[in-house]
This record gives sequence, C-alpha cells and structure tokens, in this order.
Amino acid sequence: MLLQEIKVQLSKAVLLRDALTGAPVSSDIWIRSLSGGRIEKKSDGHVLFLNVTGPEIEVLVESPVYQSRKICLKADQGAELEDVFMYPSPAYPRRAGYTAVRGKAAPGSILRFHIEDERSVCRLFCDYKKGEEQISFYIKNRIAGALWYIRKKTETSGIYFAPKNMAEDSGTYYLRESLNRNYQIKDTVIYPAQETVADENGEFYMLFQELPQEKCLLYYSYDKAGKEKQGEIQIVQAKENYILEED
Repeated sequence: MLLQEIKVQLSKAVLLRDALTGAPVSSDIWIRSLSGGRIEKKSDGHVLFLNVTGPEIEVLVESPVYQSRKICLKADQGAELEDVFMYPSPAYPRRAGYTAVRGKAAPGSILRFHIEDERSVCRLFCDYKKGEEQISFYIKNRIAGALWYIRKKTETSGIYFAPKNMAEDSGTYYLRESLNRNYQIKDTVIYPAQETVADENGEFYMLFQELPQEKCLLYYSYDKAGKEKQGEIQIVQAKENYILEED
C-alpha cells in the first residue's frame, strides 16, 4: 500500500500571553478548535492552527488559572502572528502587593481600565492623522501592553486602542482599528490600559501588579445595552476592590 502524502497548511499562528505580565504562556492551557483542522502547541507559547478550511477559526481556550475564552481568529495562512491574551481568574496566584478589582456586568462584556499616572504616561513621536493604520509613540518602562488609552490634554475623556505588534518595541505600531480623530504631539497623552471579560455569570476579575500610590483613581469603560458606560472608582493597593454596576 502506498502511503498518501498529507499536506500540512498553516492557517493561523498565535502567541498566548499573560495579560497581567505580558509573558508567553504555555503550561496548563487547553486549546480546542471548533472549526476543525489540527492544533500544534509549542513550548514557548506559540500555537499553530493547521488545515482549517474556512476563513475564520473559532477557538476555545481553557485554563485553571486564567479565564476561559472563546475567540474568533481570521485564517491568514501565517501572514501575521497574533497575540491572544489570557486574563487572570480569581484562581491566579496573587502575590503580595497585587491589587484586585472585581464586579459584575452583562455576561460576555468587555471591560477596560486605566490609571492616569504621570510616571507611566507616554507621548507621541509624531502627529497622528485620522484613519492612519500606524501610530508612533514612546513607551516608558518597556511595557508591552495589549491595550492603551489616548486622550487630548484639554479633554476629560478619550478612547482605548489596541496595537498589533507591541512586542517588537519598534516605536511604530500597526493598529487593530484606526483611530477616528487627529492627535498632535503637543496636546496628547497615552496611558497603559488593561481589559477583561465578564464570564457566563457576569462576574469579572482584574489584577494590577502595582499601583502608583496606595490609593488612586481607576477609570473604566464597558458596554451596557449597546451603549458605552464609563465610570471611575478609588481603589486601594493590595486590597480587593469592588465595582458596583450602575442601574
């Protein structure tokens, strides 16, 4: 009997990363493709999806210390390595000094948070024009964050944005979605931000490694009934803090 040659085609390559530390994650992670094909998991956090026939790959990621995630990836035959961030769950090892934030929101809601601290504020390298695919800014302390918050100095609110290639530390980063307004060097500030997802019971959990001071103001945003809701709360370092959803 002649053995048939089995062709292996790369459909998508991702890197699993800890949303708190930014480090690659490879242990105690279970990945399942709901769109068929095969999965090849590497020891350095890289995961390859092979021989998926459709244009999208629905993936279920589970772990005892991270939140379970069901995500949809676009099959691009390995053209772009995509970061998949794993959000800590209440079972995540909480070291001394870590600050927790908990609360409830609609199941599946994405919640975004940032702290406006002058020690971590970042600046644009050059002006950004509405609709551009790239943004250039200086990052303090080599933070390879998945999410950032940008606003004009003269305004009280801004928007969250997500670059694609933060790990490259190039200073210029492609955006997952272009920004819908202009930003100038002289009047723009950028802060590191974080996000998490409310589970099937509507509960969410977020960890911060350290706060700028013992008590600080945490800004947050989430979707409620199709509208963006924003709020702020004072949180205390190394404590469990609770956000109560507004009626």
